[in-house]
Amino acid sequence: MKSRNIRILKFGGSSIGNLARIRCVAKIVTQAQSEAAPVVVVSAVGVTTNAILEAADLASRGDKGYVEPLSRIDEKHRGILEELASDEELAQLSRRLEDAIEELRELARGAQLLGECTPRIRDRMLAFGELQSAMLLAACLRSEGVAATDVDAREILRTDDRFGTAKVDQRVSRELIRERLPGSGGVPVVTGFIGSTASGETTTLGRGASDYTATLLGAMLGAEAVEIWTDVDGVLTADPRMVPDAIPIREIGYEELLELAQFGAKVMCPPAVEPARKAGIPLRIRSTLDPSLPGTLVLGTLPPDPYRPVRGISAIRDAALIRVEGVEAIGVTETCQRIF
Repeated sequence: MKSRNIRILKFGGSSIGNLARIRCVAKIVTQAQSEAAPVVVVSAVGVTTNAILEAADLASRGDKGYVEPLSRIDEKHRGILEELASDEELAQLSRRLEDAIEELRELARGAQLLGECTPRIRDRMLAFGELQSAMLLAACLRSEGVAATDVDAREILRTDDRFGTAKVDQRVSRELIRERLPGSGGVPVVTGFIGSTASGETTTLGRGASDYTATLLGAMLGAEAVEIWTDVDGVLTADPRMVPDAIPIREIGYEELLELAQFGAKVMCPPAVEPARKAGIPLRIRSTLDPSLPGTLVLGTLPPDPYRPVRGISAIRDAALIRVEGVEAIGVTETCQRIF
């Protein structure tokens, strides 16, 4: 049976990209708290993940230039923390941030000396972004008088050891999640995108997988809804960069959303649709830039609209079609395997 008082709110990197947006997110969470028990999932702040990947790439080539992107990360997070943390917490949280930055530097330094950044080390480096954004948002909520605690998803999401694209052990993770969440420490702010193996090694679930973390938590907790907060007003009828007059789709089915996501729409990570669809949990995709907008509601299969037979259009750029022909290919064993 679903618990009607749990709601998952996931905020992407653009939604918490700077101090003003983090404070806006804190207001959204506070409002949600008056209606349900929110469980928050966050991505890394702004372009943190890209900067870490840049540092990892430079380090893997033996280039000491990895120091520069790490310095940018350090400066950005320190600036936000000093502005939003209460005086009582600032010293302690600053030490946490310093320890995390130092670990990040050590991992990059080791990769630079070896001239290689293994998938295991890359995952440990990438975890920095979500861990710090969860800490920052929880601190912001507490400074606004809302009890909140940051939750390291490595403690509740058990995965295999396919670093970079780890698969979640849902049976074990379900037990860990239900023991820990929502919890008694106020609003839990959970790190998206990361998990850990049974031996405690840090893993990541794939690029953009914070959406998947959110829908997985929603399914395992029997949430009433999962809200994906981003920088656009829901799913649009087309890419606004290519079609300036694209408009939001107010209702869409799971299958339609999945097709749009698989073929180029960036509003949601495709694997994230399945846990919500399977559990029958409504998804709502909303804009942090204007929370008053209704966004897009994702439900089960919707009846066809005779006046609007096409719900939306998406496209994959820079794609090429290769056509292989030949009479000799007909009936040849493992033809497709050999071609690919």
